[in-house]
Amino acid sequence: CCELSAITLCELCMCRPRYCRSRDHVKGDNVCAWKQTSVLKTLGIEERDFLFGNFRNDVNVCPYIILVDRRCRNILIVIRGTLSFEDMISDVTINPDPLDEVGDEFGFDGIGEFCHRGMLEAAKYVHDDMEARKVLHNAFEDHPEFNLRIMGHSLGAGVAAVLGLMMRKEYPLLKCLCFSPPGCVFTERTAKESKEYIWSFVLHNDIIPRLSYQSLANLRNDVIEMIARIKVPKHQVFAKNMRFRSESKIKDLPSKILHERESIPPSSFYRQFSDYMERQKGREEHGVLQVRMICPGKICQLYRTSEKLNNVPCSSIIMCLKCIPATLGLARTQKYTVLWTEAEDLSEICISSSMMSDHFPYNVARALQVAAEAVDVFDIKTTEINSNEDMQEGEKKRS
Repeated sequence: CCELSAITLCELCMCRPRYCRSRDHVKGDNVCAWKQTSVLKTLGIEERDFLFGNFRNDVNVCPYIILVDRRCRNILIVIRGTLSFEDMISDVTINPDPLDEVGDEFGFDGIGEFCHRGMLEAAKYVHDDMEARKVLHNAFEDHPEFNLRIMGHSLGAGVAAVLGLMMRKEYPLLKCLCFSPPGCVFTERTAKESKEYIWSFVLHNDIIPRLSYQSLANLRNDVIEMIARIKVPKHQVFAKNMRFRSESKIKDLPSKILHERESIPPSSFYRQFSDYMERQKGREEHGVLQVRMICPGKICQLYRTSEKLNNVPCSSIIMCLKCIPATLGLARTQKYTVLWTEAEDLSEICISSSMMSDHFPYNVARALQVAAEAVDVFDIKTTEINSNEDMQEGEKKRS
């Protein structure tokens, strides 16, 4: 922040041309242009490649930017993920909205299909804002040979998927890259059809791509049932088993602590739990749980094959000392298995020591970089694409 402040203040004092002219291509930034400057500095791009940025943030209003990628000949729409309280409200506006009218408006078959309400509203905002400002129209007038790419992380990934669905008729060659998307974006048919133009990337046990009404309800039921299965006093469970554990140790909890599911002894608590489950079944038959929404597109999952230095929470000084090199980027897990997976495989929340940290953008980016380097994927830092033949060859390597 200090460095960005110094840069922007210096530019203001020197009366740089970009502050003297109109800045209609940036909305929602401050007078020092810190948000735009942070994007330029982080990505290492020139200002001419920053076509537009709307940093305004509200409920169902996601900040987004439009960039030019000259190496891969793409126009990029990049949508920010959850960062503010308003974004969290958009996240939990999970009610399924029908896509019938949206399909009629944007030229796709939405009959009988549903979508996450908060993401649909945010996608409509981004689309209408771009249309009103004619940003994409002007971009493709200047770069008619370029393609359109829409991408985002977390909430931004879900919004990117919905926006791609809305814009695909106008831009048939568009592709969406969704990093750690929520597990409740589209209903099944639309999600499967989106495999033609959406790629989703999920890191290991990330909880967000597994989040849905159904998975949360199942987790709630499993936790209550687990309490009923505990043999020992509850304080012993917290005292002995809530410390740091690797994923393999979590799965190997001592059998002496829990009753088998088939042999839970009768108790007042278990009777109340059984009555509660019966009431829930009646509600689910007439409630929103009848609409099942899943992760969009083709899903690429990165499985960590080593438990060392995986940036998980720890509970002792010794473990913290071990984690410091990983936190600083000096040492980290270098082994990943990359597999195509199905949305059904992400239907249950996996309780893990890394279920939250696997969602953080820098961990996802780091894992993708390590996995790409392992298979010698096209290196965007060192390779310039100067011809159509080079671009096609690079596209084949990335596939």
